[in-house]
Amino acid sequence: MLPSHLIRELENLRRAYPDGVPGEDYLPLLVVLWPDFSDRNLAAVVAELTQGHPVDVNHDATAAVAGRRRPPAADVERVRERLASAGYVVDDGETHE
Repeated sequence: MLPSHLIRELENLRRAYPDGVPGEDYLPLLVVLWPDFSDRNLAAVVAELTQGHPVDVNHDATAAVAGRRRPPAADVERVRERLASAGYVVDDGETHE
């Protein structure tokens, strides 16, 4: 079970993705969320959101942010805007590169 502060984050993300995260948003979502979470917390929240496994999410996040599977900037911006329109406060755009 997620700690209470992560449950709030999960609920916020579910407002942006009430029907689940479409495949084309998965990697951009990881890039957008990367600056706001520890590796473990990011993996736990997104795994819960996507019905995935935290180890897989952590691997995907690292690959997306490190550039091996980096999504296009337009996709990252689209996801950032989707989160913002749902009331999720996103980072200023800086990533751990």
